[in-house]
Amino acid sequence: MDFLRAIAILTVMVGHSVLSYGAPSYLNALQFGGSGVDLFFILSGWLLGGQLFKELNTKKHIDVKRFWYRRWMRTLPAYYAVLIFTVFQRYLTKDNVSFPWDYFFFVQNYNAPLEFFSVSWSLCVEEQFYLVIAPLLLLSKNINKNSLTLGLLLLFVLPEIFRSLDLYGFKNETHVRLDGCVLGVFLANIKYNYRFIWDKLASQILPIFLITLILYFASFYMKSIGQTDILPPNKLFLTLMFGVWVVFANSDSKFSAMMYFPGAKYIATRAYALYLLHPEALALIERLPWHFSFAIYVLLTFLLSSLLAEILYRLIEKPFMDMRERLQTVKQVKTAAV
Repeated sequence: MDFLRAIAILTVMVGHSVLSYGAPSYLNALQFGGSGVDLFFILSGWLLGGQLFKELNTKKHIDVKRFWYRRWMRTLPAYYAVLIFTVFQRYLTKDNVSFPWDYFFFVQNYNAPLEFFSVSWSLCVEEQFYLVIAPLLLLSKNINKNSLTLGLLLLFVLPEIFRSLDLYGFKNETHVRLDGCVLGVFLANIKYNYRFIWDKLASQILPIFLITLILYFASFYMKSIGQTDILPPNKLFLTLMFGVWVVFANSDSKFSAMMYFPGAKYIATRAYALYLLHPEALALIERLPWHFSFAIYVLLTFLLSSLLAEILYRLIEKPFMDMRERLQTVKQVKTAAV
């Protein structure tokens, strides 16, 4: 899945670079950064859903505390490092700054508009998703798989219903953005609990994938040439398209081998740090006294973001992930000894 994860972060970075550059009309076709976040959501749901269904099917149980521990050791240290640095920077440069308690509890996506660290809204969706998905699937062991599947389908369509009825205060509130995560879990459910359906879907996915790929890029191209009445796909359709991409990437080893470019794995492993820090890189580049072509602007953004991300990855992310594995190993050894 490194290819899709790398594509997701690169689309976000390019899209935000366009906005930082002033969003000239000739770059309209590149304003697809928001869709990268939707791709992140479905990748998260797919990967975590797969882990949880595998555990549930093999052990007939889900260790919810272990799941939360592993997720939080992966996501919280880097997030809080960037957040604390950002808050400290605000206290130094601005007057009358109030302490952002909501950011420390991942509820700021319900307090729009965000005055700073604007990309953190998506992390709220992810963390709130982590809180409910493992307990929900653990409870599902007491019901049949068809009931679970219907429940996941209901959760998937609810955000679109909320959006259609304008039942939200801000478009990035969790209850209207959770469909990507849920669809990822739903697809994992199909793979682990309905293997015959998954195999049938995987065998027919290539033409569907090609159609969605064409539709995805065509919608942004039409916007770039002034066809403003042809909008990019809405959230529901976009999520379904990305669901097709995930199925395609996991359907055949020949297809997955094709979904690679040099450096994809490296970018994928630093994707979280890149996501957290590329706005800082853009802010620094905006302060430079020179004007760059957009190609140079994007290149500088990627290089500076990569440098900052590598520092965050080496100093915070990787040490905590290594600690997570060591502590988990020690706990398993003690449990086995008992």
